[in-house]
Amino acid sequence: MTVHQKFSGRVEDEALLRGQGRFGDDVKPEGSLAAYFLRSPHAFARIERIDATAAKAAKGVVAVFTAADLASAHYHSISHPHPMPGRGGKVAVAPHRPALAGERVMHVGEPLAMVVAVSAAAAQDAAELIVVEYEESAAVTDARAALAPSAPQLWPEAPGNIGFDWSAPADPDGKKNAALERAFAEAAHVVRVELVNQRLVVASLEPRTASASYDAESKQFTLRCGSQAVAAVRGQVAGSLSIKPEELRVVTDDLGGAFGMKGWCYPEYVAMLHGARVLNRPIHWVSTRSEAFVSDNQGRDSFWTVELALSKRGRFLALRVGCIGNMGAYFTGVAHFVVTTHISGCLPTVYDIPHAQVNTRCVFTNTLPTGPYRGAGRPEASYLIERAIDAAADQTGIDAAELRRRNLIQPKQIPYTTAFGNSYDSGDFPGAFERALALSHYAGFAARKKAAKKAGRLRGIGIGCYLEIAGAFPEEAARIAFPGGDKVLVSVGAGGSGQGHPTVFPAVAARRFGIAPEAVTLLSGDSARDVPGFGAVASRSAMMTGGAIAVTTDRVIEKGKKVAAMLLQAGEAEIDYRDGKFIVRGTAREVPLFEVAARAAELARQGVIAESLDSQVTVKLPPSFPNGCHVAEVEIDPDTGAVRIVNYVAVGDCGNGLDDTIVTGQMHGGVAQGLGQALTENTVYDAGGQLVSGSFMDYAMPRAHDVPSMQVEHRAVACRTNPLGVKGTGEAGTTAAPPALINAILDALPNGAQLDMPATPERVWKALQKA
Repeated sequence: MTVHQKFSGRVEDEALLRGQGRFGDDVKPEGSLAAYFLRSPHAFARIERIDATAAKAAKGVVAVFTAADLASAHYHSISHPHPMPGRGGKVAVAPHRPALAGERVMHVGEPLAMVVAVSAAAAQDAAELIVVEYEESAAVTDARAALAPSAPQLWPEAPGNIGFDWSAPADPDGKKNAALERAFAEAAHVVRVELVNQRLVVASLEPRTASASYDAESKQFTLRCGSQAVAAVRGQVAGSLSIKPEELRVVTDDLGGAFGMKGWCYPEYVAMLHGARVLNRPIHWVSTRSEAFVSDNQGRDSFWTVELALSKRGRFLALRVGCIGNMGAYFTGVAHFVVTTHISGCLPTVYDIPHAQVNTRCVFTNTLPTGPYRGAGRPEASYLIERAIDAAADQTGIDAAELRRRNLIQPKQIPYTTAFGNSYDSGDFPGAFERALALSHYAGFAARKKAAKKAGRLRGIGIGCYLEIAGAFPEEAARIAFPGGDKVLVSVGAGGSGQGHPTVFPAVAARRFGIAPEAVTLLSGDSARDVPGFGAVASRSAMMTGGAIAVTTDRVIEKGKKVAAMLLQAGEAEIDYRDGKFIVRGTAREVPLFEVAARAAELARQGVIAESLDSQVTVKLPPSFPNGCHVAEVEIDPDTGAVRIVNYVAVGDCGNGLDDTIVTGQMHGGVAQGLGQALTENTVYDAGGQLVSGSFMDYAMPRAHDVPSMQVEHRAVACRTNPLGVKGTGEAGTTAAPPALINAILDALPNGAQLDMPATPERVWKALQKA
């Protein structure tokens, strides 16, 4: 059954709008010192000497820490790739990433020293007094160039700068590859496109912040920082510090945006915790926006070769994808997943393609490390196949919509097993596709194009179908407790950063219990208090955290029936539950949930029953596959190359919606970020490794006037593999918008025009001139 829940407002908004939020710089430990990090101005160099003598003597300075000061602690690497078998069973190379660089710097912005002072200004002033002598080396920033035999070699353990080599699907006997090659050999048409998915700066509204403290008596560290899952960050930081996770408490309050970038350990955290222990004083740090450009994990940065084989009638026969992914100077936890399993997990998206293969090389360069950024492989997968389909439409002469229509997976084929072994459990791909075409008035586009031409404008329409694998790690927990009174506490491990968790998750429990949402309080963001969880990543929170809450409420009700039977002097089989009450079937005898919870706690203390109604459950769930279709229509000024989006339609299937307003908001925000990649954003390094686009003067974020009004429609088909029937939705907009927009722009340009993202006016104008 498909269900949509409609609610009137988000409970967290009033406090945020009144300025009562608790963000990173709002909460400073009493007596805290300020930290400032000296960062490398070079992309690749050997450190010959660091002299901090003058800085240590500067006014207000308490201490200066360098790699030499941390050496005796023998800290482990800040980040390392999650082990996953690649070609030949080899795992990714894992170079050591220090908290403070002591021998070499591998990218501009790598921290070398931490100055701790009585104020941030004093720390920054003192950092300018530190003398560092470097022996520079030639750098490489382009992943394709890094593969050249003459390229600088970053790590001896990664010959050719290849950190990970991977292929899918698994093919031990070679039969799948043979079938793929046969399909290409027998195809009537083979289309080949080369694509660039440019590097992006995450640019969260709130830069990273952190406070570090140490209690010598309990030997307990505390790190307050922005994170998407305190348990995950605790595990990573504790591993780097060589301590047990229980010795570190990680706390996150309100968080001003994350998008995958704030789920990880960073060098600053380890250095600050070390300093807090040595000085026995808390240390506070706030990244500037300029620092964020050279210290936060960045996104995308991959190069793609896509081959699509078609029959004479336009049926897709086979798909072959090659990828070169830029990992930056170091591996972050799952950066290699972005260009490997996240690609094969999405392909062949909504199309019936019997044979497919992905080959990926993950490459080291002298750039900031990359990691997950909203979508994390899902936008890349949809972009590559949607661009290839439009190229196939041009080559075969079949209308782009009709070509897609001929190849959509039909409802009767569900559950559908892909060439990579994933199983789509639900979906109506043709239904979403046709609805998007209808809402966009696709059939009438020719007339609009003709009218635009008369007005001196070029007009184009583009389709972006998508399907994404959502869920990542297949486990999540929830805890429900009754503190007394008519209140319920729900503890989860997923950290919110604007998605509406305080509204949605209490409502899940309240609906399940049949009580008012106001009676439920959500707890998250404290590793010492809350249940551990994998976090709010990979469009997983609704299905995994929501599913865990649903199953935990069911467990509470199941336990409550036993207690209610005792209280009502009835058999357990006679007890029903509805609207917040346990009821003896066929009678007026009833007892409220909260009374049962209170009595159960008392009975448990007396030893009459084994446990109270307080419950914690961990669920294991397979991924879901949100999907849909976006259609964009654009007009281009041929004299300037300026692009205007004149119509945008988004039809999506995220399963049962938990809150229509929040789901729609997620789509709007995702499209805005996808639009940014398609039209404006681009991270540029020069040949020497300097970040050229290091501020918002040079890195073009989309503005309000760039984002069109859009028609958003939810066409839900309930997921069959989780208790709530939900699928992910947070990354749908970033996944569908780039192909829809770029296909629309190319449709407006003359045949044969070449264009990569971002489609800036300059690039569009140049493409017009060349065409």
